[in-house]
Amino acid sequence: MTALFKQTPEKPTAYPVVAADTFILATRETGYRSTAAAVAELIDNSLQAHASRVDVCVHAHRENRGIGIAVLDDGDGMSPENIQRALQFGGSERFNSREGFGRFGMGLPNSSLSQAPRVEVYSWRRDSPPHFTFLDVDDIAKGRCESVPRATAAALPEWAARRAGKSGTLVVWPRCDRLGYRRISTVSAKLGRELGRIYRFSLWQGVRITVNGDNVEPIDPLLCRNPSRMSGAEPVGDPLRYEIRAPGNPAVASVISVRFSLLPVAAWAQRSNPEKQLLGITGRAGVSVVRAGREIDYGWYLMGQKRKENYDDWWRCEIAFDPELDEYFRVTHSKQGVFPHPKLVEMIGPDLEQMARLLNMRVRSEFRRISAGAGGSQFSVQTLKRKRREPSLPKMRAPLNATRREQLLPPLRRSVRRYILRTAALSSSRFFTVEQEGDTAVVTLNSDHPFHEFVYRPESENGQQDQFRLECIVLAAARAELAQRGSRALTDDYVEAWSDALAVFLKAR
Repeated sequence: MTALFKQTPEKPTAYPVVAADTFILATRETGYRSTAAAVAELIDNSLQAHASRVDVCVHAHRENRGIGIAVLDDGDGMSPENIQRALQFGGSERFNSREGFGRFGMGLPNSSLSQAPRVEVYSWRRDSPPHFTFLDVDDIAKGRCESVPRATAAALPEWAARRAGKSGTLVVWPRCDRLGYRRISTVSAKLGRELGRIYRFSLWQGVRITVNGDNVEPIDPLLCRNPSRMSGAEPVGDPLRYEIRAPGNPAVASVISVRFSLLPVAAWAQRSNPEKQLLGITGRAGVSVVRAGREIDYGWYLMGQKRKENYDDWWRCEIAFDPELDEYFRVTHSKQGVFPHPKLVEMIGPDLEQMARLLNMRVRSEFRRISAGAGGSQFSVQTLKRKRREPSLPKMRAPLNATRREQLLPPLRRSVRRYILRTAALSSSRFFTVEQEGDTAVVTLNSDHPFHEFVYRPESENGQQDQFRLECIVLAAARAELAQRGSRALTDDYVEAWSDALAVFLKAR
């Protein structure tokens, strides 16, 4: 039977490459490690537009208790068409350019929506008034907006108009809902510190960045350069230079420069732990990775089999490269991470590992020299102050040979508030002795005892934390002995027997 009607095949359903309503919600989860890392994307755009000044404003949101952030620059500004394009994901005139900070055209919309559900952009040039457009997550997710709204002429906010130059751009995050802190002062302080490190080279070259009116000061993680908030470290030798063929253009050779610095152990070891942390001395072991004069990562990279130890806080490394070598460093599109390619590890890793081990040995030697010169361990002097915990320990007893007047005076013996640990050859078989001088307990480890050779010295070479834990055990034993000094003979016999047994056990290893 002949069909009366010819069936028409169904037209296939068209699926957009990007589902805008869900994509815009998913992109909010981009993993910016801090608000400063997100703000840095905006500053990158400003500096690439030849801005000489960038003002970051952290302010209270008008309608609630939230916080808003705005970034104003005096750069070249954008045409109305380019303002729209700047808010498009991947919409950059400089896509895949290797001539500046940016490369993929993702920074402005990606960073903005990771911190706030709405971003507003104003931009103007010398021959045109400001134009304005925006992206709003709610509008896109609900289908009310399918493209970046057309940029229209608009007046700048009053506060920005007072500061604006003849050209420039203003990016506003009106209500940030992804900040890690709720106080404006805390957000501002964090921004200032991180931006000072990320843009230290631009700041040294004369660019001015402010946060709520305060100048951002450059921070050198190598602690070498002035002006910087903290300096005093010494460069170690000349920078290492590696000329490497660019993967995208083998005819071009690009340079990787590696610098090392050594912190002044003798001068800075005496500082308190909170002070060392505040000044960036401790807790900052690692490598500053700098791309095109802008720090993009800080971590323990290209050190081979060398594991990070506390001694490594006392030397620093900086690796600088140009964007032509992005493929070797495998830079993330958000410019806040690197994943070194195996070829890069093979080319420069062995040299960096060797240097790391040499500097670690120099730091260890310096601490041992200080300890020997002072007749004691500086770590014990600084970290084992017992002012707060001493009251919970047993009361100190007076020696048996104390005079009647001493026995009647409360307290019978001053509390211990400071400990010093020394090493020296002792005439007795004890592995340590302890004496109290005022409010200080002076503990001497017997360098001739197997405990020093087989336990203390190897552990002290493994890092400050291992040494600290072992010293806590020794000093606790010393403190317990001081508390029992009323029966000194019994205590001496006990410790000597303990020391003899310990020596036998250790030598049988």
